Amino acid sequence: MEEPRRVTTVKKPKKTTTILLAFIGILGIALIAVAVYFYVSGEDTGEEKKTEKTCACYFIDPEVIPECGDPRRGFIFNIAKTTSDQTCKATCSNSSLTTNLLNSNTQQSLYKSCPLDNIQDTRCYEMTIKDSDGKIVTGKIASDEKITVEAKFDKEYTDYQIVVNNEPLQPDTISADKLTIKKELSDFTKTSLNIIATATTATGDNINSPICRRLIDVEQPSSSSVNNLMVTTSSDTGVFRLTGMTISVGNIPEEDKLEITFSFDTKKHQNITMTKGFTLNSSKGEISILGQDLYNQTNFADGVTFSQLDGYEGDVTITASITDITKNQEIGKTSKVVTYIQPEVQQTPQEEQESDFQVTNNANLSCVERVEPTNKVEITITIVNNSSSAQTINSIKNKLPLGFIYSENTTKINGALVKDADYLTDTTIGDTHELVWSKTQGWTLSPTQSLIIVFTAQAGPNALTGNNQNEVIITPQQIPVDPSQLRAESIILVAQDCSNPEASIPQPSEPSGNQPQTGIFDSSIIRIFIGFIILILGWFILNRPFGRVVAKKLTDSDIYKNAEMTSLRIFEPKKYFEKKTIKKISKRD
Repeated sequence: MEEPRRVTTVKKPKKTTTILLAFIGILGIALIAVAVYFYVSGEDTGEEKKTEKTCACYFIDPEVIPECGDPRRGFIFNIAKTTSDQTCKATCSNSSLTTNLLNSNTQQSLYKSCPLDNIQDTRCYEMTIKDSDGKIVTGKIASDEKITVEAKFDKEYTDYQIVVNNEPLQPDTISADKLTIKKELSDFTKTSLNIIATATTATGDNINSPICRRLIDVEQPSSSSVNNLMVTTSSDTGVFRLTGMTISVGNIPEEDKLEITFSFDTKKHQNITMTKGFTLNSSKGEISILGQDLYNQTNFADGVTFSQLDGYEGDVTITASITDITKNQEIGKTSKVVTYIQPEVQQTPQEEQESDFQVTNNANLSCVERVEPTNKVEITITIVNNSSSAQTINSIKNKLPLGFIYSENTTKINGALVKDADYLTDTTIGDTHELVWSKTQGWTLSPTQSLIIVFTAQAGPNALTGNNQNEVIITPQQIPVDPSQLRAESIILVAQDCSNPEASIPQPSEPSGNQPQTGIFDSSIIRIFIGFIILILGWFILNRPFGRVVAKKLTDSDIYKNAEMTSLRIFEPKKYFEKKTIKKISKRD
């Protein structure tokens, strides 16, 4: 009798189904938990995560600058921290100012406070500039003043510097904890000081905090001057007479009480003093006299006028000396040679003279940035008459670099601020501005005399990064001896950051507002929905006959069995060997 064989029985489908359903249920619960977690944490919900930001407010002196906009004009900063969805909480109250500690005569109530929102770099968190008396500079100092710059940093760095008008200077002292630096500055020759406190981090980055930047105006000493005498003549009435006179002056206020004394190099004509009948225009820098007023006796102290020259023939050197009566001080004098020719005498044409002018062109800053407030530069044009006789300049043309713009009403001629409408023509050619200064009869300069034009320009968004050429050309009335001396140029560097012109700083990209999609499960709603579907599917398979049938077919399928065998082969080799052996024996039978 053949011995019976022992055969391992197959597990009941009900137990396998229960395990599968339990696995599916656990998976569904895990997906729901993940979805709820991301929903609570706010991921991809459309709400921006609140972050902390640093803001500040600062005081400005209205005697220096009337409106907010340039943080470099602030002299005291108050810093605060707040969340990104709130406005700045920093406060600047005038009552907190101690005016006797400020280098200014402005009343306490007139100081203005300005907001500075979202400061990116606060590693240099405080800067004060004090004069020799220990008072805080509010934005303006005298040229002979000594100031001390003090800057504080949040921790120790290397390569501390005080940069003045793009020139890096080493600090005089560094505190023992390496957090505070000081630098004394004096002997100012520029009209402004652009001061930056900076250092280098361990990664080689330059600290560039807006709190540690200052722009200080320097008041250069100015004195009144008398530059030039221009005379017009006529003999239409049968007598050679003066028809007008213009005297170029500088820095003479219109409220000053003046008198003009005229003297002559001829022995038979006496000096005359004009007390009225002339007009001073400080903005143009001119004293003008009409021809009829030169012959009006009431305008002269002794009643003697220019009529004493009637009938005279030949050259007369007329010298005009201007005196400030209030100060009893002579301001200056100028002379002009006038040739008196009576109508019956044929005028001999004079030999045409040659002019010998030389022009130079300089900028107060060698580097500017492309955006406010560090994009302005002051350009000075100096014209000198190197001839041995008086010569005339008809016009001065300045071709600004590409993308630079002239700042309106900033022109000063021989130190006097003038109106653009009286002298300047600004022509736009593409992105280039061409400036031309001119006036009726031009500017007549005596030998060695200078004509100085100062104006401000700013680099616009179209200015080119790198070296830019500013070119000036003058047009004389006479033929020039050396035409090459009538042209001059200067180089202005445009950089992203003038404190480190060589660095290439990438511009931050604009936020798109839409997060990139990485999968169908990025949405919290979809995650929760799929979790519920899995739970319903598990409940259906566990409690419905049709579900159990589907589960049994799944467990009886070759795909499931092959997957089960692969799993046993990896994790339970012994059981895998037993099942494989039983399967081979079953096939033999």
